[in-house]
Amino acid sequence: MGRRKTNSAGMGILIVLGLTFWALSAAYHFIQQNAAAIAVGAIVFGLVLLIWSIFSRTGSKGALPPSFPRDVSVTATVAQGTQSKRVPARWIVPSEAVAVQGAQISGGLFYLGDFLRLPDGRSTDQYVINPKLSASAARPDAEGASMPYWPSYAGITPAARRAFLNWMAEGRNGRTYGVGHAFLFFYALEHRAFVDTDPTSLPALIQEVERLLTVYGDNNSFRGYATRFLSCARIAAGIPVLPPKPSPERTFSSEPDVAIRLRLGLALQQDGALGPDDALLWALALPDVHLRTPAVRCFEEFERLFRHRFSERYPSGLALRATGNIRLNYKAASGAFEVSIPGSHERYPDICQASGRAPADLKTIVQECTDELDSFSRFVGRRPEARESMQAALLLPEPLQRDPADGRIHLFGQKMHRSMGEHKRASTKMRNMLEAAGFDMPANGKVTPALADQLGSVLDCIDIAIEPDRRYGSGVPQLDDQVIIFKADGGGKVDPDRSSYRAVKIQVEVAVLAAAADGDASTDEMKRVIAGVREAADLTPIEQARLIAYAVTVFNSPPKQDRVMRKLGERSPEERTIIADAALAVIAGNDSVDPSEVRFLERLHKALGLPKERVYSGLHRASPPQAADEPVAISQEVRTAGIPIPASEKAPTPVAAVKPVPETAPASTIRIDAVRLARTQRETQTVAALLANIFEEDAPSPAEPAPAAPDTIGSFAGLDAGHAELLELLEIKGSLPRAEFDQRAKDLKLLPDGAIERINDWAFDRFEEAIIEDGEDVVMIEHLRERLAQLREAA
Repeated sequence: MGRRKTNSAGMGILIVLGLTFWALSAAYHFIQQNAAAIAVGAIVFGLVLLIWSIFSRTGSKGALPPSFPRDVSVTATVAQGTQSKRVPARWIVPSEAVAVQGAQISGGLFYLGDFLRLPDGRSTDQYVINPKLSASAARPDAEGASMPYWPSYAGITPAARRAFLNWMAEGRNGRTYGVGHAFLFFYALEHRAFVDTDPTSLPALIQEVERLLTVYGDNNSFRGYATRFLSCARIAAGIPVLPPKPSPERTFSSEPDVAIRLRLGLALQQDGALGPDDALLWALALPDVHLRTPAVRCFEEFERLFRHRFSERYPSGLALRATGNIRLNYKAASGAFEVSIPGSHERYPDICQASGRAPADLKTIVQECTDELDSFSRFVGRRPEARESMQAALLLPEPLQRDPADGRIHLFGQKMHRSMGEHKRASTKMRNMLEAAGFDMPANGKVTPALADQLGSVLDCIDIAIEPDRRYGSGVPQLDDQVIIFKADGGGKVDPDRSSYRAVKIQVEVAVLAAAADGDASTDEMKRVIAGVREAADLTPIEQARLIAYAVTVFNSPPKQDRVMRKLGERSPEERTIIADAALAVIAGNDSVDPSEVRFLERLHKALGLPKERVYSGLHRASPPQAADEPVAISQEVRTAGIPIPASEKAPTPVAAVKPVPETAPASTIRIDAVRLARTQRETQTVAALLANIFEEDAPSPAEPAPAAPDTIGSFAGLDAGHAELLELLEIKGSLPRAEFDQRAKDLKLLPDGAIERINDWAFDRFEEAIIEDGEDVVMIEHLRERLAQLREAA
């Protein structure tokens, strides 16, 4: 059964196809045989249609409507013959309330009726609220999805009308309503301001548009139309038009904004040239200037950099000449009309008619400034939370780094200059400098070369130099290492490869190694090194300042011998001799030469390629010659008349009777070291006093000598030489480990705790506070170091 049904269906299809083919063939043969008759019939039918069309146009009455924008043409109604049946619209003032299709609208500022007449005689119902039109809708179109680009109250759907009336009744505040509703309302304000030209209405219209901008200002189209309306309305009302603020936002207009044209025209009328602020306004308004990401993201920095670069290129301003004055026309956002705006601006030159290459030059400045901000922009894009950090500030172009308007570097500079005080120098630790500059502490506790360079760059911007500074041949100071900062223009830049500077620097390092060869670098040794730097005649003042600061810091943290020795092989023969002599001078100036110091000199001479014998001959020449078995004379004998000399036994001379020999010119063969002599005198007096105490019971009491004046150093009046020397050492170094302080005090024949107490008592008398803090380190109070320097200068 199934097979028989399938065969029947196939047979039916074949029959249908056969009949269709036969019909087409018959039609083809008919047309082929009667082609002439068919052609004549078609021509006759076409002529009849043409004649009918001509007669229908001739018989029609009325004029064609004017051309409107595509969407506006649907809603504009011009019917001369039927206008008598319609009611002209009237303006609803703010104090009037009306009801439209069940919506109670207060606040006015709209037209109510059927139509409005335009300046050219046409009429429109585009932005007139017609109470006769239906606004019934179950779901109002609040978003305005059904509204065209140029909406018309007469042409929108009832759902859109209902939403518009609700928006009006709710006070025109709801941002949940689409911007199409705001445009439809705005069209009526335009008509009232520039067609009705009622001056008394303008302040209220301006205020309302300003309010709408706070609601719909994020819409570029509405913002552009509303901004132009406000400028023209203020001109019509005689209200001054304020110059706009520069903004990275584009208006997508072929010409600058009205406010910009007025501002630039006034500047050209008064000065004939544009300053940096006006030039920036013009540059941003040029139609072919589109800001790239660095300028948009960092617009504040872009503004300041543009002004700086413009002033560099045009120090007297950008002179321009315009071929015409400003003429303003207001073209309605609705597209319904266009009118001219008269006013005083017609006397101003029009920037849009300026000739020359000025626009191209401004565009070039914009591109250059954008490129300069690229690194800063990329950093801010990756780390927006670090925008105000010092690392970000270092990526700014150099003019912005020195600009007081940038608070980061400027405030840091103020803080540093206050810390240095009047003497423009200070000593602290690297950790404190990084914290003051706002840098993050390294996670592993190690200061990297990059971080040290960043700190140096910041200090360059505030005219402060730092040592050690690896950019000029020094090492990288670590967190707890001492650094010295001092005032220097531009950060005290020097050429680290200049032969004279390089030679003295290596001399300083070798001299420090020589001083530390016995395990103890004394203050006297440091002073000799500093004196050697000052005596270098071929150094500039800033080079001397850097090397002296470097010498002080390396005395606290001497460089590694291996590193310095490797660098010595790069010196010239003359430099090697100078370096060797400098080391010999430091070591030979000590009271005694330690074997470790001799070994250091031997190793130094080997690294310099000089003979070892030179060490011994140099030390021998530095020592004053003296006859064998002859005592060294320390003081001259002074005989007092009337005192008999015992024949059999010498009585010891009282200490008070021993007077130091006044300094005289040294003989040609003897060199007297005044510092060593003074130290020897103090030690001799101490020994003599001890011996006197030992034999006090056996010897008769001598007459009490007159008290001697206390020994003082410089401006530290009131401190004896030992305490003054300790205080001066702390002033230079800032702090000392307690063990080192104790040893220094013992070397000066002082009790460490008593020395601290004595110096603090002295400080209380002068500064009303202690100057030394005791702990694991003996530390000098930082702000009192400045007071000490003031005392020294006053003295």
